[in-house]
Amino acid sequence: MTQRRFRRTAVAVLMAAAGVAGLSACGDDKPAPAVTTTVTAPAPTVTVTATPTPPPAASPAPTGQAQGAGKPDVILTGDPEAAAKELDRLKATGWWNPNKIEYADDPVTALQQFDKWLAKGYVAAGGGWTPAGEAAVEAANDGGPEM
Repeated sequence: MTQRRFRRTAVAVLMAAAGVAGLSACGDDKPAPAVTTTVTAPAPTVTVTATPTPPPAASPAPTGQAQGAGKPDVILTGDPEAAAKELDRLKATGWWNPNKIEYADDPVTALQQFDKWLAKGYVAAGGGWTPAGEAAVEAANDGGPEM
């Protein structure tokens, strides 16, 4: 559609130019020789390329504990802002879900809880408890060892 509009405009401009130049420049009444000009514009080329998203940079396991296959690496920090950002990152992966497991209100403590429970195998991929996590919660609620 753009190419057609361009051609119409080019033809209109050329016709107007030919009409103005219809008389010779000498001032006599003889029409100037006809000049035919063809203007063609190449069609715009649009190339769409799908670029795969590069994998996230591998970060070392900061806790010193080997994480299981598919489990996220957790970067522990004492900075509340950095801890909140790490929790947001873990939430985006689906592993940290404060709606399924209750964590401390302090982001540094919540990140430490998540890391500890993840290493013990208590946190499932959807952010909830694994069967081992549920058993540990029940035991802790019944006066057993703290989680």
